[in-house]
Amino acid sequence: MRWNLTDRAVSDNGCCFRQEPDTIFSRTGREPDIVSGRFAGRSRWLFPMTEEGSYMLERITSPEEGSRERIRIVDASFPLPFPRRLEYNAPAHGTWNIVHIGMAVPQSHSIYVCADNCLRGVVMTAAEMGCSDRFSSVTITERDLQTDNLETITIEGVSEVITRLPSRPPVVFVFLVCLHIFAGSDEDYIFRTLEQRWPEIRFVKAYMDCVRQKEGPSPDMKLRKAAFGIIEPGKTDHKRVNVLGSDVRFPGECELLQLLSSQGFTVRQLSDCETFQDFMSLGNASVNVCTYPNAYDALQEMSGRTGAHFLYLSAAVSFEEIRAQINELMVTCGAALPPEEWFLEKEQQCEEALRHLAECLDGCEVAIDYTAHSRPLGIARLLLLHGIRVRCVFLDQILEEEREAFQWLQEHDPDLLLVSTILPGMQRYGRGIELFPDAVKVVAFGQKAAWYCQTPWFVNLIEGGGLWGYHGILQLCSLLEDACETAKDYLKIIPRKGIGWPSMCHLSPSQQ
Repeated sequence: MRWNLTDRAVSDNGCCFRQEPDTIFSRTGREPDIVSGRFAGRSRWLFPMTEEGSYMLERITSPEEGSRERIRIVDASFPLPFPRRLEYNAPAHGTWNIVHIGMAVPQSHSIYVCADNCLRGVVMTAAEMGCSDRFSSVTITERDLQTDNLETITIEGVSEVITRLPSRPPVVFVFLVCLHIFAGSDEDYIFRTLEQRWPEIRFVKAYMDCVRQKEGPSPDMKLRKAAFGIIEPGKTDHKRVNVLGSDVRFPGECELLQLLSSQGFTVRQLSDCETFQDFMSLGNASVNVCTYPNAYDALQEMSGRTGAHFLYLSAAVSFEEIRAQINELMVTCGAALPPEEWFLEKEQQCEEALRHLAECLDGCEVAIDYTAHSRPLGIARLLLLHGIRVRCVFLDQILEEEREAFQWLQEHDPDLLLVSTILPGMQRYGRGIELFPDAVKVVAFGQKAAWYCQTPWFVNLIEGGGLWGYHGILQLCSLLEDACETAKDYLKIIPRKGIGWPSMCHLSPSQQ
């Protein structure tokens, strides 16, 4: 091994490791006093030698580099305020993962075809949900890769699982993994063969593919598209509307449901489907309303296939946008618009609730988390406009629908902090090191905000928690007030997986 301390390190096999500013390289792990005429700076690289004589690369970063994980909004770029690097996953697991999304299709069975080390997380998720009877796996070993091909292993493994099930499921999610991609498996052949063997079963091509999760659609976006992709066109019912996308059920008081139901429309959500036939009947609706950005592509494609109108009505938090969305919904469905007095009354109720919230949060600061709501910057603007102090917003990218709120905050609150949730340096927070040592009482809106701020005063919800329209603003105020008044044990609550699903790790009512 030879070293060039001012440029790069080049190994004997030709591999190069580029040096960053103020970085030193050490073969022994001992730091020289001076590197290139100056003292060694913030970080260092170690190249420890294994017993086999190969070198391992490890970077040690000092706490002083924390500024990389947070930035003033006035200095942030749109839509990516932070660089894409190695990622850290905080132990806040309330959001749904691919296991929850697949099992949301009633009477479905999930089969994962992968190595046993990759199975650990999904097996534990299924067990925690109490749904192990709807979960199976086909374990791939290193010997399998040497002596056989993945097509045969997948086909025969899935077939054996189906044969052993007590009854034939109407739909099976077959999860392929990175190995299928690396080996160049013929996925079309796999599913064509399975469909020929089991014509009474619908097979859904799904992926547990960590190596491609940052290229194109995310894993949950692809899975939603695959799940809704099996819905076929039905007999269109012009008085039937689907409200889909979010994994959280909307309450009956939400204007999205209330206005349509009061005029004789049947409004269906995914949670209303108790059987697979109910799920397939979603193809009968005349309008599909998408309320969550990760389901946009899936529901737009489904609407084009079934001939339904497609509306994207995300959880807006400004009065002007809520008005526009309600008008668009009613016109598209052919329903009567609410009178102006109705809008004014709803807006007055929201103003009163926000004033009361400001009094309740006097002396407190709010931290907002994108996993709790798809419009974190919109919520920050709403609170700031009503005199409520917002310390920071936790996010890693900014949606196009948040551009206006982003620009408004840059102008009116330039010192508002944006904090990454996934950069590696964030791992030191939530474990004793305070993110904001000088902060007063912090009320967190969302699990990751609670974890990183280490605060027991938090709102425990995901994906907006069914908050939409004027009713959503009223509920937002109520939830923040309750969080300010009632402390929760965040260390016990937020590691639980999948809010809305049963958990075998039981929580008492006081911990919910």
